[in-house]
Amino acid sequence: MLEAIALFERGKSSFVSLIDTIENTGAAIEAIPYEKVVELRSIVSRLAIEQGYEEEDCVSNPTHALAHLKEWLSRVPD
Repeated sequence: MLEAIALFERGKSSFVSLIDTIENTGAAIEAIPYEKVVELRSIVSRLAIEQGYEEEDCVSNPTHALAHLKEWLSRVPD
């Protein structure tokens, strides 16, 4: 997932690709507690909102959501 974030931050990946990666990877992690799943869904929702802003040619700033995602990943056990 960190690779997908890095690609997005470098402009080499789209919101759609990033969100798909997060949702597919997050769904595959069966060992994470429910509250962490809820938190991940919240992050994905924020990214989807930012995607909508971008699609409407509005200012999009996914920085906060990406920082939250990285912080979330740091708390998920290997």
